[in-house]
Amino acid sequence: MKFGYMSGFRDNLLTEIKFAKQYFDFTEITIQPTLLKTIDAIFYDLKNATANFEVLGHIHWDIIKFDEIIKNVELLRDLGAKKITIHPFQDLDIEENAKIFNKINTVLQKNNMRLLIENISSAPYNSADNISKLLEKIPNADITLDVGHANKIFELDKFIDIFKHKIGHIHLHDNVGNLDHMFYDNQDKIDEIFSKLNSIGYNDTILLETFSIFKDGKNISQEFEEIKKLHIEQFKKIKNSLKQHFYLPN
Repeated sequence: MKFGYMSGFRDNLLTEIKFAKQYFDFTEITIQPTLLKTIDAIFYDLKNATANFEVLGHIHWDIIKFDEIIKNVELLRDLGAKKITIHPFQDLDIEENAKIFNKINTVLQKNNMRLLIENISSAPYNSADNISKLLEKIPNADITLDVGHANKIFELDKFIDIFKHKIGHIHLHDNVGNLDHMFYDNQDKIDEIFSKLNSIGYNDTILLETFSIFKDGKNISQEFEEIKKLHIEQFKKIKNSLKQHFYLPN
């Protein structure tokens, strides 16, 4: 089981990758739309920053044009990414989504890359049933299981049951009602999730998609320096769960 940090949201992309290399097994890179326009200027530095380090790709949800998605794919391919997570297009029905995803998947397969479709946080592609219907129309696609999104609608168990053989990656974060992408405070919640993953033998990549804390009834976003500290603390809780549920040595 490998754990990763998402680079591309809270600080300079190169700085985030440097932090990820210190503490994580991989980084999942999201290239925001504004950066995509100038990414060529820093690509050489990106290539050096990710040398000998595993990279996963995450297409930013505001990037919806096919040619921009493919530019992302090509950049991430050149950084060594083998897994690409993409959100369903919320305003399109299942048939229209499937057409676009099959076009994208053709490009990915030619480049030996794996398409992973993420369950998002709002209808209609937050439900296990609709994600299942979509995947039926996209041969060789698997899912990125977003734990927090699934928990929002109380369907984590259903997602794990339906997709236990098609989970290619996991986004891990806590939620309180509709608030999500938070660090876990409760060790019991972490224990429960890893117990469920253990039950299906999941032993692949897990991203800590965590940006905020829950305090005074609010989801409070954190700056990069605090996020670094919180990630290190979060790993202590996760390692406790791994020892308990996966019987790792001390």
